[in-house]
Amino acid sequence: MLSTPQRIEILSSPIQNKVATCLATCFNVTKNIVQAVVDLKRLVTQYGRVTRLEGGDLMIGRDLVQLAEDSWDASFI
Repeated sequence: MLSTPQRIEILSSPIQNKVATCLATCFNVTKNIVQAVVDLKRLVTQYGRVTRLEGGDLMIGRDLVQLAEDSWDASFI
């Protein structure tokens, strides 16, 4: 389940490179193939909160959502 979109923008070159590398690793292809198939130089909708369905975890993008005073960061887990 997705929350309201927080940002719609073209990803920076370093982030595009990391996304292409991740996809190449996941699909066991070269980064050049990913770059030929997926257009990473287009607008991308970014969400601050994502909840996995069926009682899953709440994942929060700290770059997009401000940390409340009473919340804790479990990113070390």
